[in-house]
Amino acid sequence: MSKTGSAAHGFEAGAATDQAESVPESDVPTLELTDLLQDSNGEIVLFNDSHLPALAVRADSRPVDTGAVGQHVTAGGDDVTGFRFVAFDDGTRLYYQESLHLVVLDDPAATPS
Repeated sequence: MSKTGSAAHGFEAGAATDQAESVPESDVPTLELTDLLQDSNGEIVLFNDSHLPALAVRADSRPVDTGAVGQHVTAGGDDVTGFRFVAFDDGTRLYYQESLHLVVLDDPAATPS
């Protein structure tokens, strides 16, 4: 995992802001959205088994929607009822637990459309 230098330009999707404020930005692990495995519906589930307070995801696609999940089971068989989600303009939908503060970062290598 890489570390992020600044999340200020990112899309803040998390509900647990108070937890993220106590974590220095240099200590926030960053994942590349393209490295995460999707199921057949373009869904990705992040389970926070390590109890991270914050996580950054770098994406070359733009977030278009965010919210809370009602009752839903992914095509991969994961029950994400009660999770939060971020939907991207490429059709990817990322699910994560409400206790995690998620920041979506723009990919600096991506060209604007």
